[in-house]
Amino acid sequence: MTLPHPSRRASGPAPASSGASRASSGSEQAELLDALNWESRRSAAFLGMLNRAVASRVKLNATDIETLGVLAVVGTTTPTRLASLLAMGTGSMTLVIDRLERAGFVRRVRGTKDRRSLTVEFVPQRSSEIAALYAPLRQRGAEIAERYSESDLAVIVDYLTRSNDMLRDLATSLTEGPAARNPQDAPGQS
Repeated sequence: MTLPHPSRRASGPAPASSGASRASSGSEQAELLDALNWESRRSAAFLGMLNRAVASRVKLNATDIETLGVLAVVGTTTPTRLASLLAMGTGSMTLVIDRLERAGFVRRVRGTKDRRSLTVEFVPQRSSEIAALYAPLRQRGAEIAERYSESDLAVIVDYLTRSNDMLRDLATSLTEGPAARNPQDAPGQS
């Protein structure tokens, strides 16, 4: 099987070769793994480009959008935990939250029992504005997904879930240490 060169855009899955021997199967798997790694890198790069474009559209910066993305995944959380998840100092995180609060995207919520405790949450009206900018991504992604069977989609979801869990664990071990992994970061995932 010959896959597209990593510098060229693949238009779809490469056709499976018929009558492949076990020896060529190993090289095909290696080629597929190389292509998978390359396409994962492209996804990360292009998602970063999309995030910066969305940030520009709503007059925020890339760090602000990244912060909103983390909030979307972990939900309401403390500024300290948010800073830790983003590998930022608490002073820098305060500046980000200040900007996002002034722009109306988040609000600080004081604890009812302990006024010193504080969490940060999305403001639903503004989060829907950002969601609308990502709507074409969801729509076009759904169109691509129509090409695959339910069992294919189950494999893709399994791969992405395991990959995202691995990424979360690696990021957490670098920012908080290996003992800090919190399975609640992604509800229903482990």
